[in-house]
Amino acid sequence: MRAILILTLGVVASAAADLILVGDPAMRIYMPYYGGGGYEAVRCLEVVRETDGLVAGEITRWEWQSGELEPTTAKFYKFKVRLCHTSRADLTVPFGANYEGRTPTQVFYADPATVNMRIREWFGFDVKPAFKYDDSYNLLVEVWWEGDDDGGGYVFTADVPEQDRCVFASTKNGAPEYGYPDQGKVFNWLHFMRITLSPDAVAPTSLGRVKALYR
Repeated sequence: MRAILILTLGVVASAAADLILVGDPAMRIYMPYYGGGGYEAVRCLEVVRETDGLVAGEITRWEWQSGELEPTTAKFYKFKVRLCHTSRADLTVPFGANYEGRTPTQVFYADPATVNMRIREWFGFDVKPAFKYDDSYNLLVEVWWEGDDDGGGYVFTADVPEQDRCVFASTKNGAPEYGYPDQGKVFNWLHFMRITLSPDAVAPTSLGRVKALYR
């Protein structure tokens, strides 16, 4: 008599959170975390491409690197961060055209938000709820605040090719700039950012069959 034992194996791999760096630090720029110089409101939209290193998974934190030469702290009022999928690799105006009919997800809000900027250190916000990223798209990140305490400072841009990666608008000394709040102007810089992302688990995979033969 011969008995046949067939064993099918499956594995589900779980991954720890990855820290994804968007580029490397390049030059220092004062937006969007600068409330001095008469700025009263800022809206800044940028696109991170899937090819910048994104993978499918859950985003739980978003950070920028301070370009300040000394520690500084600032408060920004009605401060929000929004994320949204997009098929666009380069941005256009007005702001809303880049969302392609989608509704952006607000992942952080504070009134006020206190920002602590230390020399070349990361600062940012936890993404709540975690944002489910689909890597068949690129990803929009938007920082928008209305009101400040005249604080803030410089952050680093990324050394990515100069393309239309940002739409920016503001109010300064009581007057709108670049058609704030809805129109904006396209700029060719992108911030140096760090994204905490937990990749999707690997789907169960059959490893084959093991046969044991008995006589």
